[in-house]
Amino acid sequence: MAGITLLGIGTVTVRRADGPSQLPYAIIPLAFGLQQLVEGYLWLVLPTQSQATNVVTTIYLFFSHVLWPILVPFAVLMIEPVAARRKRLMIPMAAGVFAGMFFLLALATEPVSALIEGRHIVYHLPHRHDALILMFYIIGTCVTPLLSSYKTVRLFGIVITISMIVTGIAYVNWFASVWCFFAALMSGIVYLHFSQHRFLDNKAPVSGTA
Repeated sequence: MAGITLLGIGTVTVRRADGPSQLPYAIIPLAFGLQQLVEGYLWLVLPTQSQATNVVTTIYLFFSHVLWPILVPFAVLMIEPVAARRKRLMIPMAAGVFAGMFFLLALATEPVSALIEGRHIVYHLPHRHDALILMFYIIGTCVTPLLSSYKTVRLFGIVITISMIVTGIAYVNWFASVWCFFAALMSGIVYLHFSQHRFLDNKAPVSGTA
């Protein structure tokens, strides 16, 4: 149900995008919707522990570990109208891309697994340098939106950061699953952004603030 709803929101935001530069940010709800549908299907195939289980687990981890640290900073950079801020966004974007590429390599070379534990799914992707890569991941996904000149994008960054902290404290064993669910709820903030800035190129802020 959540996946279908997010796909609906994503369809609206994509239609409201005013040009190719806004499409990466507009497709965020669509990507969240697809990710939720993948996890929904994983709930069905996990009890069988078949080959499909490994494939679906890998697809989900691609969304959660590879796509988001690359897409989020790239999308924020593409819609940023202030040149000085675009330069500052390059550093956290580089951190996010590094994290995404690191996890992509891990997905290609390491065995992945998923297990139903209570009401959540526990994902396992073995890799080294957990703390360092997590720092780069957070810089890409959380810090980049906070540097935007748009208030709605900064709100996206605030909410994603808070949800990460809450998930890390309350749901540490199921972090990948629960945080992505909370993050998916932020699709409403993306919708709000395109509702407030229907024609971003014509109404873009000219100073350092929105």
